[in-house]
Order: sequence, then C-alpha cells, then structure tokens
Amino acid sequence: MANKNKQGSKAAESKHATKPQLSKKTDATGRKSDYLFSMSMAPRIDEEMHWFQTLPAAFFTAFVIMLVRMHQYHRPMNQFFWTNSGNNLTEFFSYYKMVAIVICAVLALVFILYRVFTQSFFIKRTLYYIPMLVYSIFVLISYVMSDYKEFALWGWNDRFEGTVTLLAYMVMLFFIMNTINNEKNIKWIVYPAAVSSLLLSLLGLSQALGHDFFQTTFGKKLITSSQFWDQLDSLTFTFTHREIYQTVYNINYVSFYLTLLIPLFGLLFIHSVVKEKEEPLWKKILWGVLFGLNMYNLIGSKSSGGFLGMAVVVLVALILLNKTIIKWWKPLAILLVITVLVGGVTYERWVPELTGAARSVLGINNSKTQEVPGKPDSTDTAQTESASKGHIDYLETKGNKIMMSYNGNPITFTTYPENPLAVKLTDKDGKALDIAPLEGTNFYTIADDRYRSFAIGPAQDTAGINYFIVKVDGSEWDFAMLRGQDIQYRNTLGKFVPLKKVESFGWEKNQGFGSGRGYIWSRTLPMMKSTALIGHGADTYCIYFPNDDYIGKYNANWDNINLIVDKPHNMYMGAWIGTGGISVLALLALWIIYILQSIKVFWKRNLNSFTEYTGVGIFLGICGFLVSALVDDSTVSVMPMFYGLLGTGIAINIMLQRQNTEHKAH
Repeated sequence: MANKNKQGSKAAESKHATKPQLSKKTDATGRKSDYLFSMSMAPRIDEEMHWFQTLPAAFFTAFVIMLVRMHQYHRPMNQFFWTNSGNNLTEFFSYYKMVAIVICAVLALVFILYRVFTQSFFIKRTLYYIPMLVYSIFVLISYVMSDYKEFALWGWNDRFEGTVTLLAYMVMLFFIMNTINNEKNIKWIVYPAAVSSLLLSLLGLSQALGHDFFQTTFGKKLITSSQFWDQLDSLTFTFTHREIYQTVYNINYVSFYLTLLIPLFGLLFIHSVVKEKEEPLWKKILWGVLFGLNMYNLIGSKSSGGFLGMAVVVLVALILLNKTIIKWWKPLAILLVITVLVGGVTYERWVPELTGAARSVLGINNSKTQEVPGKPDSTDTAQTESASKGHIDYLETKGNKIMMSYNGNPITFTTYPENPLAVKLTDKDGKALDIAPLEGTNFYTIADDRYRSFAIGPAQDTAGINYFIVKVDGSEWDFAMLRGQDIQYRNTLGKFVPLKKVESFGWEKNQGFGSGRGYIWSRTLPMMKSTALIGHGADTYCIYFPNDDYIGKYNANWDNINLIVDKPHNMYMGAWIGTGGISVLALLALWIIYILQSIKVFWKRNLNSFTEYTGVGIFLGICGFLVSALVDDSTVSVMPMFYGLLGTGIAINIMLQRQNTEHKAH
C-alpha cells in the first residue's frame, strides 16, 4: 500500500506517488509507520511477498549446507614456515558453499534493485541495522588494513569465510528481515530447511552405520569431476569410527548447526500435537521423525559442544515457557521418549564423549584432545609418561645461544659455528656446567641433577649443515648452526625457525581443557590485544597464531608439535582476531537486541499459531547456537542456516510486535 498523505488531494497523491519517502505518517491506530523507508508501491507490512522472492533466502538457509564438490586452487603457502603442503591445494567442503553464499547475496541485491525500479522497495523500522552496519564497516576496514589481502578477501584454506562471505551474510540477513512478512513466507524458509535436514540426517545415519554415501563409487563421482574418476580409490576422508560429519567436514559443526534445528522441529511437533485434528497426522510424524533423526545425528557426531548448546536450550525454554510446558505434557512426553530411545541406541557414543569432556574440563587427564590427531590415548601408560615428563618453561634462540628453562631451572647453551664440536653450558647464575660422555653414543650428559634427563651432542646432515642436538625426556630438539645467521630450530618439516617466548594467559594447569581448547585459548587471548579495534583481516587467524610455539604444544602433550592451529574453536575469538573487537561488539549487540526482543514478545504469551511456535523454536535454537559458539567456530557450513533463521526470527518478532500493538490499540 502506498504511504500517502491522506489529507492531500488525489491530484497531489498522483503527483507524488512515484517518489520515495521516509514514512513518518501514522496509521488509523495513531502508530508510527512500521517502515523506516518505503516507496509508493511498497506492500503492506503484513502482505505476503511472492514466493519467487523468497528463493534466495530459502536456498541460503536450507541448501547451501548440502554442497560438496572438489575444488583445486592456488595459494601462496610457501611463505609460511609451518607448512610444506605446497601452493596447489584441494578441498571439498567449503569453496562451493562460499560461492553459493555470494550468489544468494547477489540475487538478493537483484531483487532489492527490482523493488527499487518497481517502486516497491521498503525497509522495516528496527534497530538491527545499526549493529549490522557497524559490523560491515569494520569488516571492510580490517580488509583494507590487512597485510594478507588475498586470504582476508576470500578466507583461509578449506574455510573460505573471508570479507566477501561476511558481507554476504549481512546482505542476506537484511534481505530476509525485509522479505518475510507473513506465515506463508515463513513456511518458505522452514519447509525447505526440513527437507534439507531430512536428507542430511539420513546421510549422517549412513555414516554412523558404516555405509558412508561419500565413500561409495556414485558418491565419489558426484563430488569430483570426470577427469578424476580413474583415481576414485585414492579418495578417502580422514574420518574413523563411523563418525558423523554429513556435509560439514568437521564433526563439531554437525552438532553446532543441529542446536538450531532440534528446538525448531521440537516446537513444531508440539504445535502439531496441540492442534490435534487441525493438523494432519503426517505432519506430526514428519516433525517427530525430524526431531529424532537430528537428535541421533547430534549424539552420533560425538561433539560435546552440541550437548552444551542443547542444555542451554532446555534451560531457556523452562524459564521462558514455564507454566506453558505443563499444558504440553503429552507432546513433551513423546519427545522425551524419542530422546531416551535415541540416547539408548547411541549409548556407546555419547557416554565416552561426555566423560572425556568432563575429565578435560576438570583437568583429570588432558593427554588426549579430539582436535589434535595423533595425541596419546587415555591409557595408564600415557598418564605415566605425561607425569614423568618434565616441564620446559621456555626455549628461545638468540645469536649463537640457546636459552632454556627446565622445571624452573634456566640453562644457556653457547655454540660456536666455527667450531661445531665446542659448546659452553651455564646456569642462571652464569656458573659453568660440566658434561660427561654418554657411553656408546656421541652424546653427552650434564653433570647436574637439575638436568639429569638431558643429553646433548653434535650432528651434521647430508647437506653439510651442522647441528647442536638437545634431548630432553626423550624428545629431540635440533638446532641448525647456519653460517652467517643466528642459530635456529629445525622443525619436523625441515624448516629453520627462530624461537622466542610465546605469551600466554590462563589454563596453565589444564592445557587440555575442552579437548585442547585450553592451550589454544591461552595463546589466543594475548593476540586479542592488538585487534581490540581493527582486525588482521577476516579469516586470517591461522597466520597470526603462534604456530612456532613448539614448546607450548610439547608441554600440552601434543604428539605432533608441528600441527597447525588454524582456528580458535571459539566463534567470538575468531571474529575478534579477524575483524576486530568493535565488530564483535556489534555482533553481540545484534544478537542481544534479538534476545531481548524475543523475550519481550514471547514472555507469558499464549502460543497458538504456526508463526508463534516457529518464532519460539528459532529463538531457542539461536540461544543454544550462541552458547555452542563458545567452543565452535564460524564456518560457511553453518552460518548461512544461522543467519537465515535469525533473519526469519527477527521478521517474526516484528510481525508479532505489530500484532500486539494493534491488539492494544483496539
């Protein structure tokens, strides 16, 4: 409906009908317009948008997550000391999702442009645009200021969540908020999500039962081009023990996005049951089956982050819905039975996961982390080895010296490149330490009880480079004495690296906290000081993480101390490093506004319609997701669904707030 001045003449209306205008008028109830801006042919705030205009939103929310396809690409990786993977890379799970996200955003802009040309463009009145704009500005500033623009623009390897992708999220959020106007539009988001969820859940079920679709010949051909079909036997993914990874690559991300869907499908099942004969039986069965399948996949993914999110969902639901839950005892009892049955079937999966998570949080045994392949198993032998190993406080190189501290006892090794067989050892007081030959070897021991687990000696490689070797508790540290250069550590990839003290904060006694997150977070927190305002560039976390912290990984009991940390396992920390602290505050403001608005809308509300149940389900899922984000990362696999449902949830809140206002007016 055109926003016209009702006191003006028809001629005046005709004269000004095609001019865009700020909506400052009031309607029949005396309220300010629901539009912040609208053009003459803008639809009513509750008027259904044509289904065709919802297609980018539906695909973005429901189907981007399903894309899997082989992609080969080139990246300048040889500049980094911690990788020898080369510059030519291959991945399956992220690139085409990123492409689809960008295409959806472009189509959304095309639809917005169409609305402008047809005088039907409008912007709903809401505060959400302020944090969205602030966030987008700092994403762009961080890109402009980045030292690694290629990575900042398109994102890190295997992730592809760079500046372009982050801005596409905001475009889609804006588009969805201003496209979903009534129940029919909502169903164009929810029903495709249900179809997608059903297919993904069945895929996850096949993986859990040891019949992974992507390991079949047809599945492999589907995700590769024909030129590689003669090499299909060599195509395997690194998943073991029937892990559920669906199409999101990392098992953590399965439970991460399922925290969005399980509450939604649970609420829609309750709605169908409560409506009794008004809802056909097949809908009750559909929502119940989807709830059960998603619960199975969440538990089967063996990721405690999803359990954490679902615990929050239950807690928020109890607070928000309180007495309403009693009225829902019948459908809730059915959902509880489904959950118990699924829990019983998957007993061997979730019990070890929760037990391991509890032990890592409490620091009982942190010798194993899920994110760190090759770590020792939680056996008595592993615990004994960990307990007998000393602690290397630091290890750094400077000039021709190697400075080290072991169990609080500093020691300095002074080498002489012109005489590789000579070495001088001194303690913290500058006192010279004697050495003695180790029988049967060319190594020497240190004649001091503080360093009795040490062995040192010279070596030379086939290229003629001389080394000074330090063995500590059976671990070998090789230092190259390069002519004309400072002495440097030779890592397991054969790269020469100068070592320095790495700043850390927290988790000193429990580096294995949260499956190794204690170590990662303790190194990430000091990094955040330099990006309190502007980040290093979207998705550049891996470049700036101290991957030369070999001592830290050694002390945290990582078997492979050269393992690359490419993400913080915390969505907020990752954003802080990539796009800056202000961008994170903007996101928090966006989400807090939604949470407060949802509480205001649904508090003590008598739920009745599909729209209301969907709104509550989305709100609970968003709450669970944001808590799970404390231990999971933003990724192109899960964020489209998050922002798609968030935009739908915001649109629902706007609709219901308007209904409340109209009801009060009457």
